[in-house]
Amino acid sequence: MILAAIIISALIIFAVAQVAVGAAVSRSMTTPAQIIFDVHEAIEFCAQALPEATTAELSYDDLRRLLRLHLEWIQAYHWSPENSSASPILLFSEEPLEYIQQRCDVIGLDVSTEDIRRVCEAHYEYLKGIGALHTQSREVSESDLAKPLQVGIEPSVNPEISTSI
Repeated sequence: MILAAIIISALIIFAVAQVAVGAAVSRSMTTPAQIIFDVHEAIEFCAQALPEATTAELSYDDLRRLLRLHLEWIQAYHWSPENSSASPILLFSEEPLEYIQQRCDVIGLDVSTEDIRRVCEAHYEYLKGIGALHTQSREVSESDLAKPLQVGIEPSVNPEISTSI
């Protein structure tokens, strides 16, 4: 009789443990993978992606500052945890250039607009590589933007979409 009680107790404990572990596993399966932005990795990736003419003019510190300014622009004008949503955030490739150039003037970083453009393009490639950025074709973007027009809502963005987060 005691042996039967021990076996039944062990089976109950095992069943409860299976349910608890199963619930935890199912919760972790639905949680999206965390994307980690590694500054050193981003600098190295972008330095390798830039043409020689640009790397000849920019130091690693300059590149780090430009990447920081680009991230600052993304956060200030497109994304922040407080106002995040499920809809994609549209980025236009020309938008950060003026902002970054102005900030470079403020901090005393002498860099051309063309070098800023190249750094931003390399940075976008890095962000795509780590899964933080998704791009789609112009046709898909235009069809997505046309959908609000069908219900009478005028989109406030230009259909020349380059990137979305």
